[in-house]
Amino acid sequence: MTRHIIDKPRPGNGALRTRAYLRIARQGMPRSASRILQERPNLAGSGRLRRFLRIDRGIRV
Repeated sequence: MTRHIIDKPRPGNGALRTRAYLRIARQGMPRSASRILQERPNLAGSGRLRRFLRIDRGIRV
């Protein structure tokens, strides 16, 4: 007597499960662009702050 179709073992597809696990794990990590921005030093004289400090010192354009 042969086994029922449900009783037969399925071939394991570990590659698909590994790929799905890695995709989920990567979604939790920050992207490289945001990581670079976070690691960049925040200079006191850059951008908006520089303009506000100039106005505070009384220097007008």
